Order: sequence, then C-alpha cells, then structure tokens
Amino acid sequence: MKHLFLVLFILGISITVYAVPSGPDNRYNIIHDFQKDWIEYNPNLKVFTPFIAENGNSKKAYSLQINFNDYPGAYLLIKTETEGNYLFFDNSLKKTLKKDEWVIFKLYDLVNELKKSENTLSIYGNGNPENNKVFIGYPTNTSSKKLEKSSSSYLNLFPRNSSLFNSGLVIVFLVNIIMLSFISNNYSKAFRKYYSFKDLTAFIPKENSFLINKPMDRPNMMFVILLSLITGFIIILSQTNGLNLFKENFLFQTGNTFGITTTNFFKISLLVFISFLLKFFYLNLIGKLFNIEKVIDIHFFKIIQSSLYFFTGALIVLLICFNSFINLQENFKTIFAISLVIFYILRTTLIYFTIIRSGNIKTLYLISYLCIVEGFPIVLGLRIFL
Repeated sequence: MKHLFLVLFILGISITVYAVPSGPDNRYNIIHDFQKDWIEYNPNLKVFTPFIAENGNSKKAYSLQINFNDYPGAYLLIKTETEGNYLFFDNSLKKTLKKDEWVIFKLYDLVNELKKSENTLSIYGNGNPENNKVFIGYPTNTSSKKLEKSSSSYLNLFPRNSSLFNSGLVIVFLVNIIMLSFISNNYSKAFRKYYSFKDLTAFIPKENSFLINKPMDRPNMMFVILLSLITGFIIILSQTNGLNLFKENFLFQTGNTFGITTTNFFKISLLVFISFLLKFFYLNLIGKLFNIEKVIDIHFFKIIQSSLYFFTGALIVLLICFNSFINLQENFKTIFAISLVIFYILRTTLIYFTIIRSGNIKTLYLISYLCIVEGFPIVLGLRIFL
C-alpha cells in the first residue's frame, strides 16, 4: 500500500510541475518542452550534435528528433519570434512560420501523413533556436492560469472544476430518458414491436400491422421524435470526441456552455425530424415513378426500426466511453464513418430482402429504386459531413 501512495505522490508532483498551460490563450498543458533538445547537423562528422549556445554558432537550420508515438493523442505546438523561418519534417518543407503565430499539429495526423512516427523536425531561418517555442501538449477545456509553486507544499489538491458542457449533456440525457419513458408507458405495444429483434430481422412483415400501414400515425411519429432526439444526442457527444458535424454559422454556435449545448441539441433534433419526414415523401415520390407505392410503408417502417436499434446501441456505447473517460479522439472520425457505412449497407440489404418478399417486384427495378433512395443520399451525406 505504501508503494501505491509513493507512486501517486510522484505522479501528483509530475502533474504539478510539468502540466504548465501555454500555447494560444493558454489552452494547452505542456507535457514536454523541447527548449533544451535542439540539435544541429555537423557536416564533418555527418551526424547531429547537441546545440550549444555558448559556441556562437551561426547556422540557419536547427533540428529536433521526436518520436510522435511517445505522446498518444497529443498536439505539437510551434511558435517563432522572428520572420523568415520555415518548418521541415525530414528535409521536406511543411509550412512557412509567421512571427508570433502558433502552429498546431495533431500528432496522430502527422504520423498518418509522414508514414512514420520517428521524425526530424527542422526550422530553417534567421533566428536563434532559443527564439523558437516547440512543445508537446494536451488541450484543456478552459483557459487556465500558470500553476504557481508554493514554498509550503509540494502537492496542491484542487477540487475538480464543473464543466458547463457536462451540465448541458445532463439536460440532453434527461430529455431522452423522459421521452423514452413516455413512449414505453403509453405505446408499450408499439415499443415492443420497434425494439423486437425478431421482428427486425423478419423478411416477411405483416402488412396489416397497425404500425406499417399508417406511417404518419401518432405512434409512428412518436418513435420518429425519439429517434431524432437520440440522433441529436449522438451528434452532441461526437463533438466531445473532436467530430464537429455542424460548423459555426447563423443557425449553430460553437462553445461548451449550457445554453449553447442545449439549444444546438434541440436544433439538431428538429433538423433530423424534418429530414425523416422529407425522407418519407421522397420515398413516395420515387416509389410512384417505379410504380411500387405498395411497399413504401414497409420501407419507411424498416428505416425507423433499424435506425432505432443502431442509434440506441451507438448512444449507449458513447455514454459508456464518455463516463469512463476513454479517449476516442484519435480514431473517432474513422470509427464513426466505418460504423455508419456498415450500418447503412446492412440496412439496405435488410430492406431489399424485405421488399422483394413482400410483393412481385422486378429485381432490376428494386435495385435501381434502392440506389436512388438509399445509396445516393448516404454517399452524399457522408461526403458532406465527413
């Protein structure tokens, strides 16, 4: 047990000493500063040697050797105090550095771009390397002041700050729970049908079902509203993992305050609800062109049912990761896109077999119909948002 306290004590001192805020608006905590790690290339020895300021070197290129995999999920921040400096990675020009302007790189993206983790960072220009700031850091939720060392204590324990973003998520969570409870209590029969895996995978649904033959009826609309709220919650949680599907504009705002989080959630949910209604009318329009109006109601029901299953499961996974402090930012966009693609492929396949067994429809007509109403919107949506 005493060894555990020793480890915690050392960890606490390390956090206090090294987690110094810096970068633009002090929004990044330094975990490694390269101020003393500069090296210079010696053409005689054909090796890199440490930079020593006392030697009065007049070279224009100075380098750092960094293994990006040593800092998972971190960011590389660079700023120069002089004009006319250029940034290189392994002798390849990356960027022109402007005076007193921070340049920020996500290490995960750099590894993918450079195809390797160990790289030589070089700055070529007019200034002394001591005029350049290069460090690895993690972003903080809010700007913070520099930590001050206290002469009376080596370890300062502060209460955890409450996050306004988390407060907004609580309201969003409660809205979803209230809607889910209301539907399960007042529409229990429809609830069991929508969340029945046996009914979901049934290729021959009952066409006289009270849900299928009345797609615009109140029970169905309640589940469309529930699906819209769940989708809005997923999009809000995705922003905490670095995937911002809606940039700041006249309709949406950026920020982590309680008001911005809740208002963006309701706006997103409303847009999703409207998109499902437009989807139904779009299905009717294309169905009339292909003369298959009789299967439109089954098609729309399968869309809502399968989407409820997938997005409810996705929301549960995101909530578990969020409350377990699992960092998904590095691969979240890729995981999110792959999951959506797999889901839409499976959903389209399910709809195909359901429709083909529900009526006498030519396969070529059905494939063309599904390409227009399912394939095209999916490809367009993924292209726009991802």
